[in-house]
Amino acid sequence: MPFTKRGKTHKTPKTRAIIKFLDEIDWMFELNNFEREIILKEYQPENEPNLAAEVKTDTTYKEITISIYPHFFTLDKQQQRKALLHELVHTILSKNHVSALALLKGTLTTESELDEMNEQETTRITHFLDQLFIGNLRYARKAYLNYGK
Repeated sequence: MPFTKRGKTHKTPKTRAIIKFLDEIDWMFELNNFEREIILKEYQPENEPNLAAEVKTDTTYKEITISIYPHFFTLDKQQQRKALLHELVHTILSKNHVSALALLKGTLTTESELDEMNEQETTRITHFLDQLFIGNLRYARKAYLNYGK
């Protein structure tokens, strides 16, 4: 399922490059069966002038939304790639983040739940690194290097 774009902007080579890049590496982050969307934000948050992108992940309904802010387009291609990669890494750690936010609201996460989250995240990262080291992620390397070309 490809990433789709919504917002008040027209499709441009910049947005096509983002969508193509994310489509080419999504399964590396186990997102290929998620409903996926890119939102181009028209305004930069005043309190976050360096915010390039942010991701929202719903693992229950298998949805991911990546918001791209105006600052993103001021970055060079290498910084853009790194910003997108950074957001994808958040998808690996999203359950842990949700648990921490729940704790702030007074909802307790049990030790066994934390252990399970830790194992899931560690397993995903281990698989990713194993595939990287044995050379099975050539497609991802190619997509990463070709971003924006």
